[in-house]
Amino acid sequence: MAPTSEVLADMADLRDQLRQQGSPYSELFKLRPARVLLDIAFDWALILGAVAAVVWIDAVLAPLSVLVISNRQRALGNILHDAGHRNIWREKRRNDLVARALVAPLLFASLSRYRETHFQHHLKLGRTRGDPDLIPGQENLPSLWVISFARCFLSWPTWLGSMSGHLFDKEVSLRSKAFILGWWVGLVGVLALLGGGDFALAFVLLWLIARATFFHCITTFREMCDHFGLQPGGVFGFTRDMVCHGPWRWTFHPRNNGYHLTHHLLPAVPYYGLPEAHTLLCQLPMFEDRSHICRAYFRTANAVTNEWQSRAAT
Repeated sequence: MAPTSEVLADMADLRDQLRQQGSPYSELFKLRPARVLLDIAFDWALILGAVAAVVWIDAVLAPLSVLVISNRQRALGNILHDAGHRNIWREKRRNDLVARALVAPLLFASLSRYRETHFQHHLKLGRTRGDPDLIPGQENLPSLWVISFARCFLSWPTWLGSMSGHLFDKEVSLRSKAFILGWWVGLVGVLALLGGGDFALAFVLLWLIARATFFHCITTFREMCDHFGLQPGGVFGFTRDMVCHGPWRWTFHPRNNGYHLTHHLLPAVPYYGLPEAHTLLCQLPMFEDRSHICRAYFRTANAVTNEWQSRAAT
């Protein structure tokens, strides 16, 4: 499997080529914390609005509410990801304060544990012993991509992770889990005070249903888009960019999360800078020659699902 040196070598080679061409790539690393705070507020507003629609308009809107909440759970997960890289603020205290106050406990996540495991994912990319995000069972892929997806989707550990975050992670301290649960008790109390008991109860139920169903489906597919069906061997060999547009992109990759190869090569670029970073990288011969880029999810020849199936045929 890909040794750490291959991962670091790919990143170093890319940065050398950027410097040699005089590209203004340093601009990509500038952070706009106000942009992130507005995005977090937007997600919270959509989630609360989806709950309000069920409670105060009509319970028949519950399926649509769950879809909206699931999508915003995925979007907030992307902000948690950026917080893990300190891409909200470079200064750790402010960066972590925002994440721990507004994002991480809402997703049942420990920021410290997330940062630890995600760092290992970057450093030990594709290694069977070391990469915590490696999807198993890629040696003998079935000929139909839906079977591969179903295997991942129906995996008990994967579902439990989607549903409960870090609450059942043995490596997370009891203190951290107590903080998450205490944060939720406080949230439910505030919601009950401001919106009533029915609103607070609906929020919890819709949140859990969304995590257990559509969020798990979206997250499983998104994680497969990142690396599934590729050969371990450095960043280029084992990571792809999803350069897609339209409703499927909004569903699977809110906040530019599909630019995963670009992110692994330039992890200090915030999510709102990834499209520009990808455009800049496409000007480099190294990136053009070695990158895996898919421009669709389904049906077309360049779709990521077709890549999964073509790997099975080799």
